[in-house]
Amino acid sequence: MFFLKRNQILIKLLVLLLSLTLFQFCDKPYNDIVDYQLSNYLVEKISVVNDFSYSQADSLLNVGITLKNYDSVDKVYINLKLNDASMFIYQGIELNKVTTGSNVEFSTKVKMSKKFSSGKYIIEFFVKDKFNSNEKKVAEHLFNYNNNQINYPPVISDLKIPSIVNRGETFSFSLKVDDPNGLNDISQVIFKLFRPDGSVVIPNSSNPNIDYFVMVDNGDTNLGDEKANDGVYSFKNSFGQTSAVGNWTFEFQAKDKSGTASNVIKSIVEVR
Repeated sequence: MFFLKRNQILIKLLVLLLSLTLFQFCDKPYNDIVDYQLSNYLVEKISVVNDFSYSQADSLLNVGITLKNYDSVDKVYINLKLNDASMFIYQGIELNKVTTGSNVEFSTKVKMSKKFSSGKYIIEFFVKDKFNSNEKKVAEHLFNYNNNQINYPPVISDLKIPSIVNRGETFSFSLKVDDPNGLNDISQVIFKLFRPDGSVVIPNSSNPNIDYFVMVDNGDTNLGDEKANDGVYSFKNSFGQTSAVGNWTFEFQAKDKSGTASNVIKSIVEVR
């Protein structure tokens, strides 16, 4: 009996010693880490004007960002895009380090063009870390751009839409959009839809303030468009089986990036 108890005590001691050994082994740090330094840079400020006007004498937009604790920074770059994200003007422009000290400024000059549409633009700032190669957007800035060119309103024409449709029947319609300042100046082409009783259709009940539908020129045939970026905006639609029969009114209009509106085209479609 005494022998059995002694063996049990020895077994417990061996298990305890093995547990301690395993714990010490697992707790030992790995020795194959190349560099465990973490990113610790901070954005102190960004330097971009709120408004910029193009001129032949001054077409360069000054852009800068000041970082603190920049030792982990590999590079800083920016993207310039339209506020509605419909187009990137520039991507991946690297900024130059221009000052030293505890803080450092990275800056560059971005060439603007009179061909760029007037309107709102966004500059995005990105930092690439030298220790882990991570790239992260650290700031963005919205500014107004004026290309100092005469702004002409867009013009819509050549509406193609059936005059009679049946409920449950899918149909497409399109119209031509022109802009003397170029198709890139088009912000959106929309239509409002009015029921036979005159009430307007709200596309999304969660956004009751938006009472219009947006047409596309992206070449997506599922949306009714045949060719991208040709100035022909399209839409595919159908009236449900419970839709009211009678005359529905479509009201079309385009806007450019400065907010200038085009002429309005109205069309009556009889729903049967």
